[in-house]
Amino acid sequence: MPNIVLESDDLKDIAEECSKILDESMSILADVEFEIDSAKEDVVTPSMTKRELVDMAHEVSDSVRIKKAESSFVRRHFDSSNS
Repeated sequence: MPNIVLESDDLKDIAEECSKILDESMSILADVEFEIDSAKEDVVTPSMTKRELVDMAHEVSDSVRIKKAESSFVRRHFDSSNS
């Protein structure tokens, strides 16, 4: 087995290179962790039941019909007063 003699400058360079690699790895892992946590937050959890959503849709529909009826009433009222 050959003996490898490292000078202190070589050892210092190797240690610095390892440190850079570890820093890059930590940065990549932090980014991956952030992406995983962000993906968990993107999950939609319903806060209403299907029945509540259907009821809400009916209420919106009724509201639209009422607005149309009010608009038609006002238009007829002004049309009849202008005649």
